[in-house]
Amino acid sequence: MSLLYALSIAGQSLLTYQDAINVTNKNISNAFTDGYSREEAIIADLPARSGAYIQNIRRLSSKIIFSRYIKANQETEGLNDYKSILDQVEDVFNETAGSGFGAALNDFFASLNDIAVNPGDLTARYAALSKAKALVGRIRDSYSYLTDIKDKTTLGVKDTVDNINRLTEKLADINKNLKLFYASNKERYNEYLDERDRALKELSALVDTKVTFHDDGTVDISTAKGFALVIGIDSKKLSFSTDGNNNPVIRWNNTDITSEFQNGKLGGYLKGVSFINETIDRLNTFTTEFANAINNQHKAGYDLNGNPGTDFFTSDNGSSTIDASNITLNFENPELIAASGNATYPDSDNTNIKAIIALEDTPISGLNNQTFSEYYSTEIITPIATQTNQTDNLIKSSTEIRDSLDQQLKEISSVNTDEEFINLTKFQRAYEASAKVVSVTDELIQTILNMVQ
Repeated sequence: MSLLYALSIAGQSLLTYQDAINVTNKNISNAFTDGYSREEAIIADLPARSGAYIQNIRRLSSKIIFSRYIKANQETEGLNDYKSILDQVEDVFNETAGSGFGAALNDFFASLNDIAVNPGDLTARYAALSKAKALVGRIRDSYSYLTDIKDKTTLGVKDTVDNINRLTEKLADINKNLKLFYASNKERYNEYLDERDRALKELSALVDTKVTFHDDGTVDISTAKGFALVIGIDSKKLSFSTDGNNNPVIRWNNTDITSEFQNGKLGGYLKGVSFINETIDRLNTFTTEFANAINNQHKAGYDLNGNPGTDFFTSDNGSSTIDASNITLNFENPELIAASGNATYPDSDNTNIKAIIALEDTPISGLNNQTFSEYYSTEIITPIATQTNQTDNLIKSSTEIRDSLDQQLKEISSVNTDEEFINLTKFQRAYEASAKVVSVTDELIQTILNMVQ
C-alpha cells in the first residue's frame, strides 16, 4: 500500500468519524427535546478497501407503533374532552352541591300542603308562591347553564377546526420539505420527520383521521370516511358554521361532515354538544308537562275571591309552549291561587289544592308514564351519571394503551445519554487513531521527500 493511498484512507476516516461525532453530539444536545428521535450513524466500507464512510444517518423510530399511538391518542383525547363536558353538565344537576331542582320540586309540593290545611291563610299562599318562584328559578338556571356550556363548547369546536386547518397546512409544507431533502440531506430530512411526527401527534389530539405513510416520509391525511385533508403538498381546509340552534356544522368543500368525527378534541366536543341537546330536550319536556299539568288542574278550581282559576305558570315571551327557557309565574297575588273546588267556599274548601298536590305522585303520559320526580331522576340525572361512569372507565383503558405505546416509542427513539457518551468516546478514539495515521504518514512522506532532495 502506498503512503498516499494510506493518507487518503486515513483522511476519509477523519471525515467519517467527525460526522459520527457530530451525530452523537446532536443526540446528546437533544436528549431532553420533546419529539426528538435519536439518530445513528451507519458506518460502512468504501469499495475496493478505500476506507469507511457514513452510509446513512438512521432515525430510530417505529412507524407501526407510532400509527397505533396516533389512533390511541385520538380516542383518549376525545374521551377526555367529552368527560370534561359531562362533568360540567353533572355540576348543573348536582343535588348534593345545591344545584339542580329536585329539592325545589319537593319543596313546592310540600308548601301546597299548608294551603290545604288552611285555604284562607295568606301566609301559606305567599310561601307557596315563593317556593314556586324558587322552582322556576332553578329550572331556568339549569337551562341557562346548559346553553352556556353548549355555547362555549361550540366556540371550542370553532377553535379546534382552526387548529386542524393550521396543522394540515403545516403538514403539507413538511411534505414539500421531505421530498426536497429525501435524497440530498439526510440530517435535514430526519429533522423534518421529527417535525412531521410532532404535528401528527398534535393533530391526533384534535381529530380522528386516517394517516397514510409513503416511502419518502410524506403523509396523506383524510377523515375516517375518506375526505382528504392533506394530499402530498396540498391541504384542504375544513369550514365551520352554526345552524339556527347554535349547533356546530363542519363542512368539507360544502359537504356537511359533522357526523364524521368521533374522536379527538373535535369528536369529544361534538359528542358533548349532542348530549347537552338531549339533556335540554328532556329538561324542556319535563317543564312543559309539569306546567301544563299544574295549569290544567289549577284552572279547574276557584281563587280566594271565588273566581275561576287561571294558569299558574306561563311563558315570559308570549310563546304558547312553556319550556325551561321561558317558564315564569303567571301571577304574584296569593289570592289568585285556586285552592277551592267550590266557588261558594273559596276560603275553606281545599279540594282543588289537594288535587294539585296529588299530581306529585301521578304518572304523566307525556313523561313516559312517570311522576315528575321519577322522570327528573331517571331521564335527566341518571343518564348523566351513567355517561360519566362509562366514559371514566373508557378513559382508564384507553389511557393505559396510549401510555404503553408512548413508552414503547420512547424506548426506541429517546436518547440514552450513557450510551451516547460511550459512542462519543468510541468515535473520538477512532478519530484520534485516524489522525495519528495521517500524522505518521505525513512524516514518512516528508522523510522520503527529504531523502530525494
